[in-house]
Amino acid sequence: MKTGLGIYKKYRLVFAYYNLFKFWFRKTFIGFDVANQFIQRVDKISLQCILKKNGASIGRNCDIETGLVFHNCLDYSNLIIDDNCHIGKNCFFDLRGKITIENNVVISMNCALITHIDMNKSNLKKLYTAKHSDIVIKNNTYIGINSTVLMGVQIGDHGFVASGSIVSKDVEMYTMVGGIPAKKIKRINGT
Repeated sequence: MKTGLGIYKKYRLVFAYYNLFKFWFRKTFIGFDVANQFIQRVDKISLQCILKKNGASIGRNCDIETGLVFHNCLDYSNLIIDDNCHIGKNCFFDLRGKITIENNVVISMNCALITHIDMNKSNLKKLYTAKHSDIVIKNNTYIGINSTVLMGVQIGDHGFVASGSIVSKDVEMYTMVGGIPAKKIKRINGT
């Protein structure tokens, strides 16, 4: 059992609100893009505070590491994270569409979740029109390091994505996938 006055915990909370103020100041007077870059450098407690106060839904007992990049957003309302989740360092979240991460999910470091395609200035936009679609990561899923989940994908309960994979299609419950593009490797025992 820990003893003490909890001074460090109080200091971290005060520091988080200080960073929340710095985020608000940047957002209000310089623009959201500058504020959005600022959160890549804040500590874990400040990050969760800023995300929650700016529209994200984050459940209990989540461990969200630092260095995250959020793209295509004016707030974080398209980010929904349920309870007991871990998100590793340096992950990339494209919030043009909604990203829903259910309970007990682990997303390892350097993963990317991409919710849109837009050829913008390329002549290819005639063939591939701009569109976006939500990503849903169901309960008890694991996504290995350096993996990418593309728009419209749903990863079923107890899904397992091997490291370095690109997931372009839905993953069934209790299934391990891997590769580029990700293909079924095996069924996972549900017990």
